Amino acid sequence: RFLMRFGLFYEWPNPEMRDWKSLFEEGIEQIQYSEEMGFEFCLIAEHHFSNYGMSPAPLMQALYIAERTKALKIATAVIVLPIWDPLRLAEEIAVLDNLTGGRFIAGVGRGYQPHELLRFGVPVESSRDRFNDTLQILYKAWTENESFTYEGKEVSVPLDTVVWPKPLTKPHPPMWVAGTSVETMELAAAWDMMPVTTGLLGGDGMRAHLTSLIHARMDLGKDIHGIELGMQAITHVAPTDAEAREQIEYARWQNRAGRALGRLEVTNGRVDVKPYEGEPDDDRFMERLYFGSPETVIAKFKRAAELGVTHVSCWSMFGGLEHEKIMRSIRLMGEEVIPALKDVHPPTGLEDELAKTSKITQEDLQSARSGPAPSDVPT
Repeated sequence: RFLMRFGLFYEWPNPEMRDWKSLFEEGIEQIQYSEEMGFEFCLIAEHHFSNYGMSPAPLMQALYIAERTKALKIATAVIVLPIWDPLRLAEEIAVLDNLTGGRFIAGVGRGYQPHELLRFGVPVESSRDRFNDTLQILYKAWTENESFTYEGKEVSVPLDTVVWPKPLTKPHPPMWVAGTSVETMELAAAWDMMPVTTGLLGGDGMRAHLTSLIHARMDLGKDIHGIELGMQAITHVAPTDAEAREQIEYARWQNRAGRALGRLEVTNGRVDVKPYEGEPDDDRFMERLYFGSPETVIAKFKRAAELGVTHVSCWSMFGGLEHEKIMRSIRLMGEEVIPALKDVHPPTGLEDELAKTSKITQEDLQSARSGPAPSDVPT
């Protein structure tokens, strides 16, 4: 069984438009401290053209992090494949994997924000085909030692091409994929990727995603046991539940900012943050957040493991939350939460139980959620 593993997630939101270098270095200090505290990986988002998240060069940022850590795995969460030239991306990831000593994890996704996609000339409706074509090209570039060509729906490699160097990790770095749709779970099954979904969907939503993944693997004749499942969790640990709850407005800003970005409500690169229709009240929002005292957060992560979660992406820098509070949360995670979960894993027999249930449709996923996904687009 896979034991539960923890990492920190970063996209460097900047609601107050602080100096970017100072903000970035605070994140680096947090990541360095997290390695001391028992976190095993960090995840770097890719976002462009707004203060929702100032993380526009994730591969460069990943290399910088690698130079300042010892053994921490460094993942992208995610590289937005449709906006990249696939051959250039294959080269850069291969070089990065070599320079980090094989510590890189290639987290990929389709992207979900039209504000960003459109500014790279990518219509949202073509992004899935571009994603699929780019993924195919990446695998060919990393694994084929002779020239290849590729003809896709949106992206092609018409000339004989070989990519050097190859990744240090063979046959390529581990692949994770982010998404909240049946199609993403099918993709994860086909390519043996670890899917990363969001704890904001609630327990029923997480269970439905794992069920979808299991059925997709069954359809392909693949083993359904020992499956890895990642969960994004907005996380803040404080000495008491009350003190953690006081930070809810920072998480609220991040959630509203994502909605504003999705609605194209951005002025001069600043998201127009405001309440939205169907927004959960504080009590319901807190149910989806991994906020609380160490004891409360331990119990929440134990419930996540019961749903099949093996990897937790702790989103701890959100909405302008102060550096000192984030460092305290990392310390409490390392001193109390992670040690208490060192033997926790998904229950034996969970996969077999879910395999006996009905196959999941996209409509089932939507109805199982305790609320809408961070984006209204199922990625």
